[in-house]
Amino acid sequence: MKTKIISIALAVVTMLSAVALFSGCSDGEYPVEVANITIESQPKNIVVLDAPTADILIATGYDRYIVGRSDEVDQQSIAVAPSVGSYENPDTDKIINSGTNLVFAGQSINEDAKKKLQDKGIQVVTMSHGDTPKQVETNYVTIGKICGGTKTGAKKGEDTYNELLDKMNNYKQQVNNRNSGILDTVCYLYTENDRLKMMTSGTYGDMLLGYTGAVNAAVNISDNNVDVATLKIANPNFIFYADKATLDKIKGDTTLASLGAVKTGKILEVSLEEMSRPGNTALEALEKMVYFMYPDLKPKSATDTTKAQDATASKTDATTATQATTTASDSKSVADKYNLTITSDLSLKLEDENDTVKAMQLRLYNIGYIADKDNVTGYYGEVTAEAVKKFQKNNGLKETGTADNATLVLLFDSSAKKAK
Repeated sequence: MKTKIISIALAVVTMLSAVALFSGCSDGEYPVEVANITIESQPKNIVVLDAPTADILIATGYDRYIVGRSDEVDQQSIAVAPSVGSYENPDTDKIINSGTNLVFAGQSINEDAKKKLQDKGIQVVTMSHGDTPKQVETNYVTIGKICGGTKTGAKKGEDTYNELLDKMNNYKQQVNNRNSGILDTVCYLYTENDRLKMMTSGTYGDMLLGYTGAVNAAVNISDNNVDVATLKIANPNFIFYADKATLDKIKGDTTLASLGAVKTGKILEVSLEEMSRPGNTALEALEKMVYFMYPDLKPKSATDTTKAQDATASKTDATTATQATTTASDSKSVADKYNLTITSDLSLKLEDENDTVKAMQLRLYNIGYIADKDNVTGYYGEVTAEAVKKFQKNNGLKETGTADNATLVLLFDSSAKKAK
């Protein structure tokens, strides 16, 4: 009888263990269905051929899985990833040897290359470029799902996109506070098939122009072919152009060359790549345009940029940023002491794991925000996030727990306030 009872108990334990095992595997994150592709499990090695997709991977933090990139994917933060050739005709042998099981490609990838990769069991996801804000948001969610799962990844993609919009809105709010309701007009010109075009309403580029706090001169125009007569009437206060070929066309047209913005030098080159990559690249393009239009808003130093970028729309936060400006000239970076170079696109977030995180943790430890040196590990976990929040609160920054570029610049500045 005792033997039978023990056997039953063991059977129950075995059954419960099996339930726990299979419930752990069926957490609802995978498989992920994307168009006609099924992603069975979270990818750990990714090759990215498409530059806009790379911008989203960087923004969401999934760039840590990148093991290869095309020559066109030239973002500085992932430059260490080895090249696999061009985005249209990649070196398939290099991709296969990279150990990847997933490739993010653009619509123009060579079909033979695509087939060769698929025949080797490598899934190729061809991404369409987000031409509208809604399409860009969809791409964030889609890439989040693929890299992080149906629930967690999708939410991360959505949250990251919304955080990007919040940062952009900070610039717009600075302009609105400065201009007190007076709106300037802008336009963006580029060339396509040797014809002059302009960024029209509803496009992602139009959204960026809107975050400058100005009105797009082509806001009510659906045809992107440049109408010289319309631009003459609109007479935009500022003009942004894609490249030298576009500038030559502007200066070669008598009417366009006579526009006030052209005659007074209120014209600036901003590449199409800057206007179409939907992550940090676009944010940097927006900053570039805003500070060109309103140079008085540009902080006098990197520390001031920190304050300006993280200031919220409220007057209280705006005042905090202004107060920081007055002391910035007396401060200096101490990043060299930590063997760290802070570039304009450097940022760190939860789950990152590298030497830069370790340098940040050591700085937080040295100024009292991390109490135990055992937490200086190089992994960005909850302890680090809480330390970053405390630092942000004590230094007048928005408390996010994410070490964005603004936070890092101030953290490694000699003026950074120590923990109380």
